[in-house]
Amino acid sequence: MAHIRVNVSRQPDIRFLDGGLIHQKGVKSYQILRADRALPDTAEGLGWTYNHAPMLAWYHGRYYVEYLSNPVNEHDQVGHTLMSSSPDGVTWTVPRVVFPAIEVPLDCYRGRRSDNMPATTTTCAHQRMGFYCAENGVMLVLCFYGIAYDHRFSAPCDGWGVGRAVRRLFPDGSLGDIYFLIYNEVAGYTEANVPSFSHFEKSPDGEFVSACRELLNDRRAVNQMYEEQQQDRALFPAKLGKAPCFYTAKDGRTVTLFKLGLSMVTEAGESFGEITANPDIKTATGKVWGQQAPDGNYVLIYNPTPDGQHRWPLAVVSGEDGYTFGHMRAVTGDFAPARYGGRDKNPGPQYMRGIIEGNPRPDGVLPVVYSVNKEDIWISLFPLPLEDETGTEIHENFGESGAMRAWSVYSPLWAPVRLEDGELRLADTEPADMARAERSLPLSGKGEVTLRLRVDAVCPGTEICVWLRDDMGGYAAGIVFGGDGRVHAYSAGRTEYWTAYETVKTLCLRLAYDCLNNCFEAELDGTKKRFRLSSARDSISLLSVCTKGFWSVPYPTINTVGKYGTADQVLHGSERPVPERRLSLISFDFTVL
Repeated sequence: MAHIRVNVSRQPDIRFLDGGLIHQKGVKSYQILRADRALPDTAEGLGWTYNHAPMLAWYHGRYYVEYLSNPVNEHDQVGHTLMSSSPDGVTWTVPRVVFPAIEVPLDCYRGRRSDNMPATTTTCAHQRMGFYCAENGVMLVLCFYGIAYDHRFSAPCDGWGVGRAVRRLFPDGSLGDIYFLIYNEVAGYTEANVPSFSHFEKSPDGEFVSACRELLNDRRAVNQMYEEQQQDRALFPAKLGKAPCFYTAKDGRTVTLFKLGLSMVTEAGESFGEITANPDIKTATGKVWGQQAPDGNYVLIYNPTPDGQHRWPLAVVSGEDGYTFGHMRAVTGDFAPARYGGRDKNPGPQYMRGIIEGNPRPDGVLPVVYSVNKEDIWISLFPLPLEDETGTEIHENFGESGAMRAWSVYSPLWAPVRLEDGELRLADTEPADMARAERSLPLSGKGEVTLRLRVDAVCPGTEICVWLRDDMGGYAAGIVFGGDGRVHAYSAGRTEYWTAYETVKTLCLRLAYDCLNNCFEAELDGTKKRFRLSSARDSISLLSVCTKGFWSVPYPTINTVGKYGTADQVLHGSERPVPERRLSLISFDFTVL
């Protein structure tokens, strides 16, 4: 019998990157890492293009994100773990290596062997658990040293790796020495043949040693280690699923979620239980994240599609008891295409992780990290409670406190969205993505939007766009500010010239839509014209302001497959910044008519 129910009125349509779902109100999404092989100093200094499986912590008022990285492919022979931090989830430090790859022998290796195995190999990092905060306040950072000497015969998560390493994260962000928490002796590795780091019991830091011991006695936390240490029958006498996360449901039982929508429910004191399929969680081999939010409600965040090759959309569902969920919404809309090829680089936002239960969490916000295309690392910050827009009149001035709360932000590193000097400013030098600021609207068939804005810079041949999107994500109406000083309207599925405008001048744009009569009226500083809508929908759900038109980004489609990519595949023109375009929003008004 299924443990989890997800009740939705319709399933996502993965022909659209947001699944054709209504967007969750107020989500702020920021890029932490933008991989770049040509300009590595703009990334992490190395230019490695496989970056994946981020983990998240919040410690002494600062966010920490740990992720694994390989030069090109999933399960490359060499891979390490990096970490970045942020005071607010918006601006992040340059990632630094926190668990470097090490050289280990293969003569003791007990996994699957090939005829031409080398004598030694360099480790490939892999971890399903990143952080653990002990009762004494010590924060541990963890990594598993896996082996992938040949991806045809070995993988860092097959249970035959070297062992799990650990180090202390201090309140000031500095790190202690690296130790092994567990040697994977069933795979042939011990302190004797892996001298790179000592066992944690040899550390002179008594608080650190105590925290490590506590972790090893915390069964719910240890269960996260299953996949990399699945051959250790003493540590794991029962089989578990892949990539577990857990939370305490309203009835006090522990719900553990795995890939493929599987779950396990255990009573207090139980370590293992029956693993059950949940057909309502329609997903594949990407992770599922579940937690109780700080407001007391529960959320699941996952890719709601059984198509494992296309890991989109990224969606959230919510509920009150930890077992029944609904109200599915898109977390992000469109996302960047993969810029680099590589083996098993599934496209899409995926492998979500929040802050595990028991670790410190910030108040009033639900943070979740994920990778995009197994290439870039992102964070999304959800305001609480999760809700839709219901107001029939909205008046927001960005110079006033709280004006940003209901706005969603999509902010790549090269296309930042920031609130500065009482204006919401979008800048863009990103060749393969865009900045977006979006305002959820109450579902209505007839309404009026007024924006005071300023186009600060736009180059010839480029554009800045204002869109009204329908309740399936379609572009119902739009205004396009071109680099030539001309304004076009997106009407009846095409753009047509309307009027002229001046840059660096405050403009007043009004859009009044009428879905029943399939039309909208646009007014710019007193110049009016009536146009036809481009989608036959009953209601508008979103105002979206973007630094590019959707036609300017080569978005992935369901024909895009990342499984067989190669190192020589590079998206043309994507590695260097382009001339900047800038837009400032000053105020926003909306009325249901």
